[in-house]
Amino acid sequence: MSSERETVVVHSRRGILKYLEENPRNTPRVGILFAIAMTSVFADAYDLGSLSIGVTSMTNDLHLTPTEVGFITASTALGALVSALAGGIISDRTGRYKLFIICAVLLTIAPIGVCLSMNFWMALFFRVLLGVAVGLDMPVAFSFMAELLTKETNAKFINFWQPVSSFSNILGVSIALPFALNAVTSHIWRFTVGFGAVIAIVALVLRLKYSEESPQWSAKHQSLEQAARVLGSTYDLDVVVEPDDSDDALVDEEKSKYGVKDLFRGQQRPKTLLVSICAFAQQLQYYGVGFYIPVIAAMVFGKDMVSTITATICAQGLGMIAGLLGVRLTSRLGLRRLGLVGYGLVLVCLVWIGLVGVGGGQDPSLLPVFLVVFLLAGTSFGPGPLSKTLAAVAYPTEIRGVGTGWSETMGRIGSALGLFFFPVVLAAIGIKSTMLLIAICPTVAIIALLTVHWGKKADRQHNLVTPEAG
Repeated sequence: MSSERETVVVHSRRGILKYLEENPRNTPRVGILFAIAMTSVFADAYDLGSLSIGVTSMTNDLHLTPTEVGFITASTALGALVSALAGGIISDRTGRYKLFIICAVLLTIAPIGVCLSMNFWMALFFRVLLGVAVGLDMPVAFSFMAELLTKETNAKFINFWQPVSSFSNILGVSIALPFALNAVTSHIWRFTVGFGAVIAIVALVLRLKYSEESPQWSAKHQSLEQAARVLGSTYDLDVVVEPDDSDDALVDEEKSKYGVKDLFRGQQRPKTLLVSICAFAQQLQYYGVGFYIPVIAAMVFGKDMVSTITATICAQGLGMIAGLLGVRLTSRLGLRRLGLVGYGLVLVCLVWIGLVGVGGGQDPSLLPVFLVVFLLAGTSFGPGPLSKTLAAVAYPTEIRGVGTGWSETMGRIGSALGLFFFPVVLAAIGIKSTMLLIAICPTVAIIALLTVHWGKKADRQHNLVTPEAG
């Protein structure tokens, strides 16, 4: 079998952009780079799972008050909220690679600092640092993934972040299972959280070895020789450079500094409205309920930690299966229908829990647990993928980082509210009213998905609908 590489002659950076548009391809190298970008999702979700199962142990070991617990659980989201938009702006102006490496270093340091924490303030500092790292990393990762893949496949494959997130969450919870089986609960959070540093070290090594700039970003912002090198290494091509000095228009275009204001101009405005609503609503409903799955399971099973962990793993397992199903159906349904189906299931589950409540006691009912499990599955099928993928595929390259950063910021506002206020609202008005209050989120998202559009052609181009539906 011939292993000769294709030879491509490029005369300008604009020519490279044209080649990328006319010759979409996915190569093994692209797969490796895609997986490296996905480590951002893995680290973020692992933290959620490891802390959700270890928060009781941390509370006891560090003698935390309920308010301090709220700050600890919400601190990562708050850190990400501060840095997400900045990460998007920086990645658009300085490139994807530098931030990739910086964030991997921070994602290694932060979990180590958390697991070695001796008091509230030390734990709070390192969890905020972890949030800052995740906030910087996510816009870069999703922009990078969108620019690596073809337009026909980017939404489908970027949606893989949801099952990856569920798997990472399962891993974070599963590490606590051997300790629970042996009735060892003291310091369990140090082991579960600290293992996140091992994951980050692996990601750092992979990024140092394989990662580089996005071909699209390189063609817009780097020299012709650099852009040609990135094109060749990414897509396994022999690139011959024969400059023709036709990049003057592209140089003029580079002088324009894009920012947040560009997200609210012209055809970008409805995109930003839908991106904002979907990201905020999904994160608030998920982090208000998903993070507290162990807490809700404990209401049913009491203090049986093994049953609580098992129920959490089963819930996340079904969520992973639903996420994989969503990936498979993305091209068939389109992102908009995927979101509508998922949000519909979430709404039904929230209202149902709001009506029946959560049992417990001597004869616990499993119905609330099943409802929470299906709520998580519905989130993983549609709303979850939509909350991050939509921004990555809808915005053009020059504002993709800013757009994904904005989406991440809106999501982090929702997650911070959910993480901090869920225990407060739960204590004040009870589980039934809390679930009915959270049900407002999927309701608003459904209305937005049905009413906010930016043209049939654009909907098809950005995988919001299937070609047949257009």
